[in-house]
Amino acid sequence: MIKEEKNYKFYNPTDTAEILGKLILKESKYKFKKNKDIRIDWWYINKEKFAINPNLLFGRIIPYSKEKENKEKYLNLVISEFEKLQQESLLLKSIVDKRKELVDELEINGFEKESIISTCSWRLIIGLGSTHPQETSMTLHHIYGIPYIPGSAVKGVTRHWIILNEFNNDENKAQNNDKFAKIFGTQTNEGKVIFMDAYPIDKIKFKIDIMNPHYPNYYSKGESPADWQTPNPIKFLTIEKTKFNFILLSRNKELLVQASEWLKQALQNFGIGAKTSLGYGIFE
Repeated sequence: MIKEEKNYKFYNPTDTAEILGKLILKESKYKFKKNKDIRIDWWYINKEKFAINPNLLFGRIIPYSKEKENKEKYLNLVISEFEKLQQESLLLKSIVDKRKELVDELEINGFEKESIISTCSWRLIIGLGSTHPQETSMTLHHIYGIPYIPGSAVKGVTRHWIILNEFNNDENKAQNNDKFAKIFGTQTNEGKVIFMDAYPIDKIKFKIDIMNPHYPNYYSKGESPADWQTPNPIKFLTIEKTKFNFILLSRNKELLVQASEWLKQALQNFGIGAKTSLGYGIFE
C-alpha cells in the first residue's frame, strides 16, 4: 500500500513575490545630531546568505516605499545580488561550457560556425521598453538571471542594418536579393543562418543610468511641451563594457561568412538595443 503524503505545496507567480518579499530587509544608517538620531542613508538587503536570482528579484518583487530614492535603492539591491551571484558561483563558465557542448554537437551534425567575441564600447540596454512595473525594464534570462541578447534581436538588428545600408532602406529590393533572402528568410522560406542568443563571457558590469524627460505632461497626458513642466528623472539598469559572444550557424559556409560580416557591421556602426542614437549598444 502506498501512503499518501500531505506535506507538499505548489506555488504560483503571486506566491513568488510574497516569498521574495520576506527575504528583503531595509537597513538605515543614522547620525546623532542635536540630541536625536538623523537618518543619513538607507538601503535594501537580502537577509539570507544565498543570492536571489536577479531575474526573479527584478521582475517579481518591487519594494514599496514613499521615499524619493526607492527605485534607485531597489535597483542597487538587484545589482548587489547579481554581484553576489558572480562571486559565489561559476555561473558564466557553466553557461559557456553548456552552450559549447550544444554548438559542438551541431557541428558534428553538419553545421558550420562563426563566432564573434566583442565588447560593448560603452553601455548596453536590451528590453528597456518591455512591460515592467517600474517603467523601465531589462532583458534577463528567466533561468540564469543574467543579461543576454536574444537571437531574434541579433538577427533583427543585422537585417535592419543591411536593408538600411546596402539596399537604401528598400525592403522589397532586399527581399529580391538572393543572398539576403536565403540568410534571413522570407514569408514562404526559412532562413539558412541561425542567429543564437548572445551571452556575456566575462564579468558583467551593471550600472544605473538616468533619463530625464523635460516634458512629462506631454508624454503622459498629451499636453503641449512647455518649459514650465518639471523634469521627471527615470532611473534604469544598463550593463557597461561587457564582453559578449555572438554565434552564427549554417550548413552553407558562404552564407554564414556573409551573415557574420553583416553582423559585425551592424554591431560596430548601428548598435543593438535601446538608445543606440545616443551611443548605447555599439560594439568594438
